[in-house]
Amino acid sequence: MEQINLEGLGAVQETLVIPLAMRALDCRSKKPILNDKLAEELYQKIRYDQEKFSPKKSPSYYGCLVRARYFDAEVVRQAEALHAAGKRFVTINAGCGLDTRGERIAGRTYGARHFDMDFPNVIQVRQQLFKEGKDMIGGNLLDEAWIKTIAAELDAKTHVIVCIEGVFAYLNQTEIQQALTYLHEAFAGRCTVIFDALSRAWAKRSRQHDTLKHMEASFAEGVDSEADILRLVPSAHFIRKAPIIDLMAEVWWVAKLMRLNQKIRMNTSIFTFEL
Repeated sequence: MEQINLEGLGAVQETLVIPLAMRALDCRSKKPILNDKLAEELYQKIRYDQEKFSPKKSPSYYGCLVRARYFDAEVVRQAEALHAAGKRFVTINAGCGLDTRGERIAGRTYGARHFDMDFPNVIQVRQQLFKEGKDMIGGNLLDEAWIKTIAAELDAKTHVIVCIEGVFAYLNQTEIQQALTYLHEAFAGRCTVIFDALSRAWAKRSRQHDTLKHMEASFAEGVDSEADILRLVPSAHFIRKAPIIDLMAEVWWVAKLMRLNQKIRMNTSIFTFEL
């Protein structure tokens, strides 16, 4: 089987191998957390420099898996509420990498259309790996062109549920503001966005991170709380947040101890906002 080489995609783009490898490792474990069988299939089809990163059951392993599981559940929660209210909606995975969220949630989102978006070179890799390449959009999160492409496919009453997973860690607050503002301008009053963000303190520790320290990419500025987002996008409405350490504590006993330290507990959180 000829493998697809991921080298040369770009510093940030190459980090897509981290969650894919973690999900593949999880799928092979005796007690899988996400059990993403498609991720295991995809992982066998790619090639990359394993001196930069090789998956193991590190803190990031548990963090990646529970983060993905929470995102899936949060999308489904929002889908159920919109469906119950009789509203049309689509789901969007922005900065999707080689994530398989569309496939994981397909049976729980009432047949809603799903869009995957990432840099054009990442989408090219996806199109080679996935059997169906529909609704894959190449673009830059900080350029509104990709949003306009999706908006042109929808009517003015269709709601959008947007996941931005594992992306904002590499953006500063001005860039985060830009990304969220574009979404608000296009879908005001009908957009739910779910994203994770590091605290400012943890964002300064890229070289100490158990997986990123071997790669070229580095974390950016960080977000300490929902107040930071409300300052950047005053029109946003905060729904909820979940510290990832709390989610890790459900599957890893060490995290139960880690969460006792409030600073560590708030290192990374997942936020849900309405725009």
